[in-house]
Amino acid sequence: MSMPGIVTVQTALNQLCRQTDGLRSITVTDRDGILVLRAPDSVIDDPTAEQILTTIFSLTTEQTSKIDELGQANFIMTMYDNCMCLQANHLPLVIRMMADKDANMGALTELLPHLKAMLGPTKNAITRETASY
Repeated sequence: MSMPGIVTVQTALNQLCRQTDGLRSITVTDRDGILVLRAPDSVIDDPTAEQILTTIFSLTTEQTSKIDELGQANFIMTMYDNCMCLQANHLPLVIRMMADKDANMGALTELLPHLKAMLGPTKNAITRETASY
């Protein structure tokens, strides 16, 4: 029996993808690239490539944080020939948004605080479960 008014994180992520011009997907992984959530909910063509993107992001933010003058990286935006990729830490989670190359970068960055708030319970659950590792 479904309860009216209850929206899952997956449903909310799917809605964001539909409602945000140019946003192709939102992927939430752990720091090692292990998939937690993906919207739209679909089969990943190349899971290894997805993990590599997350690993590169994690290493980049870790290394740049060693430069005190820069401070902690909030997010990294990477432009490619066919798309753009915004990745952000929400430790222990990594949020990745893939968008069309002409999508509005400002609109994507403005989604980050909303995504982080939405993912709060997921983050807390994973933090509790992995605290002993």
